[in-house]
Amino acid sequence: MKLSTAAFTATAALALTGCETVQQTYTEAISSTYTAELSGANEVHPGDPDGSGTADISFADELTRVCWDLNDLEGLGPVTGAHIHRGGAGVDGPVVLALKQATEGGWRGCSSDTSWVQQAFDEGLQNYYVNVHTAEYPKGAIRGQLRQ
Repeated sequence: MKLSTAAFTATAALALTGCETVQQTYTEAISSTYTAELSGANEVHPGDPDGSGTADISFADELTRVCWDLNDLEGLGPVTGAHIHRGGAGVDGPVVLALKQATEGGWRGCSSDTSWVQQAFDEGLQNYYVNVHTAEYPKGAIRGQLRQ
């Protein structure tokens, strides 16, 4: 049985539409933003009891870019560093990405250092946390696990 040109074109268009939907779904999944509610109580070592904040971490461009925005940082001394670490709640883990302060102040930016990202998605991002350091709390003032 021969397919007419119109039938073939319609079938191909339908197949491509399905592929676009799969691609869109994948892109939406990796373009999602994950949030960590930061507090001193979440630290493994004694953290800042008055400190709090939020970290928004997003992944884009097919896992080739990770962006961060640390906001509502309150009750802390000047921030000396911030990182994403691999580790579950209550566990110290290795740094996978050092977060940099923006030139205009604030802790926001993006990085193409994504060597750790595929493993994070495979293991579950809830097994990764954001840690914010100050001079008074060099091991970590506030911390929070990533959640979608």
